[in-house]
Amino acid sequence: LPAWMIRDTRLALSGQLRRELGGPPVYPYQPPGVWKDQFMGRLSYQPTMGSGQYRRTLYAFWRRTSAPTFLFDSAMRRSCEVTVQRTNTPLHALTLLNDLTGQEVARTLADRFALDPQLPSVDDQLHALWRHALGREASSQEAKLLSTQYNQACAFYAQHAADAGELLSIGQLAPPSDERLAERAALMVVATLVLNLDEAITHE
Repeated sequence: LPAWMIRDTRLALSGQLRRELGGPPVYPYQPPGVWKDQFMGRLSYQPTMGSGQYRRTLYAFWRRTSAPTFLFDSAMRRSCEVTVQRTNTPLHALTLLNDLTGQEVARTLADRFALDPQLPSVDDQLHALWRHALGREASSQEAKLLSTQYNQACAFYAQHAADAGELLSIGQLAPPSDERLAERAALMVVATLVLNLDEAITHE
């Protein structure tokens, strides 16, 4: 999928995507200091706060000399390009794993399934997360891998509550008020993993 479509798809999956048409541009999350070298400190990038952050990527602010970092091999806009270039670099995966929008989406999805009264067990939550993100049931091997990843993350965050709180305070989201920080953080880790599978970002 094109990079802009990946972002919009993720926001739609989490229910955060704002679909209204028109209006002012949005400044999506980008790494701190992204304009510092390009503009020698004369301009600084400030991401949009509030619900405007979740508007479609069509409305993302774009400087001709500094395209949004999450758009990968986007057109330089100095000349016409008839096709979208394919991104084939390890930086693609690193960007998606560390992108603040993606992490917010993972946290929102984790909360959605962790708090669903119809999903009382962790296995139910993991299967629902997988099905929602990929549109199919997880195989027995995939379900086992999800469970293993969840248990490892849960064990880690059970001993590192401060790290769990920091992870769950990503972006504009406040940390959960309940005491299940380790479980919520572990489910967020699994959601991040699922969202970054090739099946989730590639359309064959």
